[in-house]
Amino acid sequence: MSEKSFRVGLSALGLVAVAVAVLLLVRGSDRDVSGPATSDPAATGEQSAGHQSALGALMDLEFRLANQPIWIDVAGTRFNLVPASIGFDLDEQSVAQSALAAHSPEDVIEIASSWDEHDDTPADLALVGTIDEEALSRVLDRYDAALDGPFEGGIVMEGTTPIPVYPRPGLVIDRSTAAQLILAALLQRPMPEVVALDTLQQLPILSAEAVDTALHEALQLVGAPIILSRSDPDATLYLDEGRLARALLTRAERDPSPHIVVTFDPVVFDEYLHPLRAGFEAPPVDARIVIDADDNVTILPGFPGARIDTDLVVEAAMDAARRASRTNVLPLDTGVQPTIRSQDLLRVKEKISEFTTHHPCCQPRVGNIQRFAAEMDGKMLLPGEVMSLNDTVGKRTRERGYVPAPTIIKGEITDTVGGGVSQFATTFYNAVFWAGLEILEHQPHSYYFSRYPEGIEATISWREPDLVFRNDTDTPVVIKTSSTGTSITVKLFGDNSDREVSASVSGRYDWTEFPTEYVPNPEMMPWDEEAEVQEGANGWSVTVTRQLDFTDRSSTSQKWTVRYRPWPRQFEVHPCLLPEEHEEYTGEECPVNPDGPTEPGTEQQDGTTVPTDDPPDSGDGDDS
Repeated sequence: MSEKSFRVGLSALGLVAVAVAVLLLVRGSDRDVSGPATSDPAATGEQSAGHQSALGALMDLEFRLANQPIWIDVAGTRFNLVPASIGFDLDEQSVAQSALAAHSPEDVIEIASSWDEHDDTPADLALVGTIDEEALSRVLDRYDAALDGPFEGGIVMEGTTPIPVYPRPGLVIDRSTAAQLILAALLQRPMPEVVALDTLQQLPILSAEAVDTALHEALQLVGAPIILSRSDPDATLYLDEGRLARALLTRAERDPSPHIVVTFDPVVFDEYLHPLRAGFEAPPVDARIVIDADDNVTILPGFPGARIDTDLVVEAAMDAARRASRTNVLPLDTGVQPTIRSQDLLRVKEKISEFTTHHPCCQPRVGNIQRFAAEMDGKMLLPGEVMSLNDTVGKRTRERGYVPAPTIIKGEITDTVGGGVSQFATTFYNAVFWAGLEILEHQPHSYYFSRYPEGIEATISWREPDLVFRNDTDTPVVIKTSSTGTSITVKLFGDNSDREVSASVSGRYDWTEFPTEYVPNPEMMPWDEEAEVQEGANGWSVTVTRQLDFTDRSSTSQKWTVRYRPWPRQFEVHPCLLPEEHEEYTGEECPVNPDGPTEPGTEQQDGTTVPTDDPPDSGDGDDS
């Protein structure tokens, strides 16, 4: 088949803006469709079912049309366009309503299903579709880039000499017809092999006079060296013609009228300023709080800093270029104020909460807990700020001094680097909880540990779970941590005097009986007595309620449901004694005990009983 090209003029398309109607193939035109409408409920139900089936066939057609690529020709260059990328959408409801007014649902389904196979022109029903013109515009922008488009002109540098490049017209896609051409092609049968878009000549927005004006400004900026200097402290920035030419920057702008802006590039100037910064640039120092061992609060004042503002230096250089001396003062901002001032901290005068948890001495996890606490010590949150423990401390690694210690992962206790720091998370969580601060994210332990307050506790790992809270007071909050060989303490300082905190923990409910698990131990004999390696404990739920009563007589409360999973009771047995439901069950037959019987449930010579496939009675107690 020879290639067919598709082009529709505006006169053929009329005034269609967002939809194109084309004809749909007609089958079975010899039946009568002009009879009176029926009110028979059975017929109405049949029509409704048929309508839904027709809609389904049209939706399938839309999917095929949206995902069938078409070729777009732009001035001899071809692009492959997937209609879905420009938001092609078939109006199935409208098409179905029109089609079913003239044809049976079966015919509409057949027509839609075989639409892709037709090479003839349809007769009397219309497809209606739309495309997303914003999405199409973004695609056409890429197509335009392949054309020899209009050039706005500008200034280029040849060494230290500015050279004018004057504007010229060029080709662009005609946006007034592009959408109609593409949409009509998508709905047309036969489908054209190529959709050729119209192009037109477009004039640049700039004039030759604008380039001449920019050339004059560029010659003035780079025509001779510029010197920026100052004393107190002494500093000089010498910009010769080469440095000025390298930093020259031009750009075309439309407002208030088309023109070329000629200036210096701040990025390049920042490179020139880098050697000077270390000599006399100093960052401001924030005011801070020091808290001693007796919880006394001392405010250390902050100090302003000095900095070189690159944008101000560019302005000074531009001004110097217009002076006969070609010199100016190197600007230095010596009044850069600190973010936190002493007056911002005046209300941080008292401890608003304190919490301590205890742990055994000298385990690997203790060092991790203490290191984590040390990294949190002295941190401060301004009013409204949010703190994430993970974001604040970061990943726990060996390089940072953390060591492997036990961590619960998917119900199994495994050593991980930084393990054990959940004890700090629980301690910190309680300090935040009882200070009445806003808790945004926390996760209790999956299993109950008696060393933590039931329900009011939290765990942490990298990258999740995390502990996140907000300082919702109007005073900064300062964190103070301390530790001993057997305890960790978190204190918060600030002013939460507008609120009173109370809380309660419900009784235990939704008890879950602990399961019994068997752990394979190939070093055991099948006739050895099963060895209990972990006691079981039942699981349960509690509800934690925290109430905040404010001085304005308002109050609010929060509830958290905390679910503790049961600790499984675990026995070690030889692998051949694993029950069938065990994931490591192999069906292996137990070897014969040369000294006695080996059948499960039978007594052996040593008086023990071989375990059966049924787990032992787990009881209904717990270890709380």
